[in-house]
Parts: sequence; structure tokens; C-alpha cells
Amino acid sequence: MRRSFILLLVIVAALSPCFAQQKLPQVRTLETKGWKVQHSVMSWDSLSIYFAAKEPGKSDYDLYVLYAEGWRWGEPQRIDALSTPADEMYPSVSGDEQMLFYEVRNQTPDIQSQIWRAWYRNNRWQEAAPLIISSVEDAQPKLLEDNMTLVFKRREQTKKHDGAWLRFTAKMMDDHNWTLPMQVASNPAPQPILAASGTIVRQKGNRPLADGKVLVYDATNEQLLQTAYVHPMTGRWRIALQQNKHYRLALTAPGYSYHYIDIQTDGLTKRETRDYGSIALDDQLVLNLTTYDAETQVVLTKRQEVLNLGQIHTLNLSQEGYKTASLTVNTERPTVFTQTELDIPLQPLKRLHRFVITDARTNEAVEGLNLRLNGQPTAPQAALRINQEQTLQLSAPGYIFFDTLFNTGADTTDRTIAVRLLPIEKNMVLQLRNIQFEYDSYELTESSNDELEALAQLLFMNPTLRIELSSHTDDQGTDRYNDRLSTLRGKAVEQWLKERGIEAGRIETVGYGKRKPLVANDSEEHRALNRRVEIKVIDF
Repeated sequence: MRRSFILLLVIVAALSPCFAQQKLPQVRTLETKGWKVQHSVMSWDSLSIYFAAKEPGKSDYDLYVLYAEGWRWGEPQRIDALSTPADEMYPSVSGDEQMLFYEVRNQTPDIQSQIWRAWYRNNRWQEAAPLIISSVEDAQPKLLEDNMTLVFKRREQTKKHDGAWLRFTAKMMDDHNWTLPMQVASNPAPQPILAASGTIVRQKGNRPLADGKVLVYDATNEQLLQTAYVHPMTGRWRIALQQNKHYRLALTAPGYSYHYIDIQTDGLTKRETRDYGSIALDDQLVLNLTTYDAETQVVLTKRQEVLNLGQIHTLNLSQEGYKTASLTVNTERPTVFTQTELDIPLQPLKRLHRFVITDARTNEAVEGLNLRLNGQPTAPQAALRINQEQTLQLSAPGYIFFDTLFNTGADTTDRTIAVRLLPIEKNMVLQLRNIQFEYDSYELTESSNDELEALAQLLFMNPTLRIELSSHTDDQGTDRYNDRLSTLRGKAVEQWLKERGIEAGRIETVGYGKRKPLVANDSEEHRALNRRVEIKVIDF
């Protein structure tokens, strides 16, 4: 139903006496243009006028409706779906404007006048049909504001009344059933109602929302019962609610948030009014987004997005080293809370690594391989995060352990890393560059643990292996000082291995001081090469 509005200073038709022909000032002006206006009635919310009239040059009465446009009323619109060759007269509209009762006169010689009802469904009037309780001489229907009680006139052809028009009433039980009509001396009191009202405004500026509306639901089954509209100049709305019901009102406007009001009308004994004041609606959703690593749960970014309501938004959340996450936010759906927080997991980008480990002499696959990445057991094929430093550690029975540091790179294509392990042989020497000590001390640094663990693993996997464990210094300091320091450092490593369960008889510890340099001690870089721990295979 098309809606537009005007501020009215009129008496609502529902308060006028039953059966009085009423011509509202807004339709009387049509008579100056040759129209014959028979009866008019204001909608319950005072925002539209229904009336019966003859247009100039027509022979029958039809039903029309006026909608307000700004501060003026629009042009009359004939309700074509209800037009017949007979006369349609005396319209009476329900408070929710979903039912229209009217008199159809001069249908046939046998039916003088009859009460019909039409339903407003799918944005048009339809299903017009005579009421089941209407006789062939019923007229001037009037639905009271409780939307249940119908008052009408009926001609009684009896000796007592001799064709007089009498007042009758009936109550609607549901969409199809009515109580039997009863004669009454005066208009019956309608069932108590709650006249609910309020104002819808913008959150920003507190100005009235011209296209605001109130959706009235049955709270017990979520069925939409009515849609009421606000006045565009004031934002005011007004609806009638029946007694002993549970309603849920949704206040909104296109592109704005929703505000819900639950109303129970149990215990109403008389007509009551209730104003719910000014309700502010927002047209934006403030979205506080936090992205975090889907595996480690570490927070990556925090950002805020301000989204216009009434639209579907797609947000792409990207972070270096992670897959882009696409987030769809549908604000076309009813939005109650206009500020919310979302935590979005991001999946790290990974690269598939294949490790191919062979014997350095035979090129055959190594059996009993123990492969570790950053100290954790790993399969020969692993998906690793890109741009990450990884420590690869390899050990197997009969082979010297191997460790190296590599970067997974920025590429996500598959990668193969091939390593050839050296078989253990007598007198072979292995430098342990990652076993380090505090400055001028024999205390092992924490960074030495991985290499120490690898050395212990080598001895465990090869129980017959005996080694010489030697420690070396650079040329800084006296021979005596360096001999003592290197011996203590070698003993520290030996003690660490003993505490892990390696028998003392398998290790011979020697401190060579500065007597066996690898290169000349002529630079700091060369001195660093000479400071080292080595193992030599004594027996295997």
C-alpha cells in the first residue's frame, strides 16, 4: 500500500456516531469539482482517508482513498479491485488497514444492500466477498477500534418493525467466523485496547525519520500482523493493540537499525494509552575487527570499519604471510546492535617441503631416520609457514647427525631439500659450532641445547660409539689460562651428557686451549672459527 503523510487537525472517524454520513473537509473540496461524495472515514492512524463517491459523469458509487503527500493530500485513487456495477458505499477500515468493510447496494433486485469485506494482501486489496453474517438488507458497516466489533444497520420486515432499520452488532472470532448478530439499542462499547505511540528519530541530529515504520508481530509465533508508518514531519507513530495479546514491535526505516519493544496487553479493562517516547535509530554499523593467527591465537591486527546499513558489504582482511580472509556483512537483515566486535582467524600461508635423506656414499635412502624441525619430530613431508627460519636436525643409527638453519622463503610452490648423511667412521672429526659458552666462562648458553640434544641422540642411537670431546680457544690470553678454560668447557659438555644418561666411559674430554687453531688468529672472524667444540670418533 503506497504511503505518504500529512499532519492532521481533524476528529478521527472512529469517534463519530454510528450511521451518520460523514464528509471530512479533505474530501468536501471534491464536490466543488463535480464529485458526489457519500461518506468518508479517516484511518486509525490519521494518515489516509477512505470514501465513497461518484466521479463526474459516472452513474455508480465507488470506493476511493486519499494519501497525504507532505503537507497536502494527494489525488483520489479509486480502489479498482473493489469496483463493481453496483454501488460501493460506507467504507470502514480496520486499525491496521488490513480489512475494509463496506456496503454494496443495488446488486440485484433480490439483494438491496449487503455488507462486504476485502483484505489487503500482497500490496493490494483482494478477496472481496459478502460477510457470512450479512443478510440481503444490511447497510452502513462500522468496525470499532478494537478491530473485532462490527456495528451495522439491518432492515427488519416484521409486523413489529415493518421494514424499520435497526442497529445490530456482531464480533469477529477469527478471519472467517463471527458471533450471531444481535440487536442493540446503541453502539456497544468496544473491547479495551492499548493505544501505543512514540517517535522515531535519527541517531545523528535527533531529527524525525520521514520513512520510519513500525512492524507489529504476534510475539508468540512471529507472525507479522501490521505495518504502521510514521508522520514524515514529526516521526510520530500510533497503533491500536488488542487486549490479552503479546506483541513485538519492530521500529525501523530503510537503511536504519531496528529497535524492538515487547508489549503485553493482559489485564486491560479500559482503553489505555502508552507513549514509548523518542527512539533513535542509526544508519551505520561500527565493526571492531581483530585478526589473529588461526594456529597460535596471537593477535595480528585491530581495525575499525564503519558500514552503512541496508547493504551487503564484503571486507578483505589481509596480512603479510597469511591467506586473505573475505568477510561478508549483510546489513540488509535487521540490525539491532550498531556496534559490535568480531574476531577473525587468519590462516598462515604455507609451503610444502619434502626432505630427501640419503647415504653420502651409496645414495641409498637412510633407514631409521629421526627428522626434527625446531626440535619437534617431523615427517619427511611437511607444510611450513613461509618466511620462517627453521632448524633441520637429522640423525640415524650409523650416521653422523646433521643440523642446519634454512628459511622457508616467500614462495608457496613445493620445495625439495636433499641431504646426504655421512656414515660414522673411525677418526672422523665433527665440529659442533652451535655449542657455545658465556663470555670468559664455561657456562653453556641456552642456545646450545639443540646441538647438545643432537649429540646425545647420536650417542644413544649408536651405543658402541666412543668419542673424544675436545674444546678449543683463540689466542687471546695465556696458554695456561686457555688450557684451563678449554678443559672446563669440555667437562661442562661431558657433564651435560652424563646427566642425560650417557656413560662416562664413552667420552674422553680434552682441552687443547689455543694449540690447534683451524686458521690463523689474525682477525676476529678467524678467532671465532677457532673457538669451537669438536668430537672425534675413537671407536665404532
